[in-house]
Amino acid sequence: MVIEPNRYQFSKIECKDCDILLPFICHRTGSCCSVYVPRFSFHDLEIIARDLNMQTKDFLSEYQSCYVKRITGHSVRCPLLESPNHCLIYQHPLRPQVCRLFPFSYGGEVINSCPAHVEHRRLLNCLVEKEKEYTVYDSSFCPNLELRPMPEDRWWEMLARFQSILSLPAMSVAFITFNDPALAGLR
Repeated sequence: MVIEPNRYQFSKIECKDCDILLPFICHRTGSCCSVYVPRFSFHDLEIIARDLNMQTKDFLSEYQSCYVKRITGHSVRCPLLESPNHCLIYQHPLRPQVCRLFPFSYGGEVINSCPAHVEHRRLLNCLVEKEKEYTVYDSSFCPNLELRPMPEDRWWEMLARFQSILSLPAMSVAFITFNDPALAGLR
């Protein structure tokens, strides 16, 4: 299976004999967007305003005001974050790469204000705790996009490890979809 890094966030665990793909499922709490304003070009802002049926002049003014506050050291909520924590451009093609790569764009440290990242790291640590040799890549930099399937005997062990940590149903579905040998057509 070939991984599509632009489609979703993940950590790829390269073990000695197979690879494990651990998807990152955003909980959409808005904790990252509540203190960060990404950089956009004015051209992109005009397109976004048009796509959102907003007055371009008003939208540009609001964005510029927020961005100036941000670069002068103030914690500012992104003007594209609506209540309750809904990003207006979450699925938009102009959503900035820094937003798409959060929390992986922060160099691997656990972002405690992001419950999805805390969950992801707990699951990752659980999956590698019994591995002797492994390398972990995240979707911001994964040099090998080929996924070596997990042998069936290892699958049941990995699934048990994964299930030993409480996670959201969406995470379980994604983990099984990406790693189950039966779904990869190997049985």
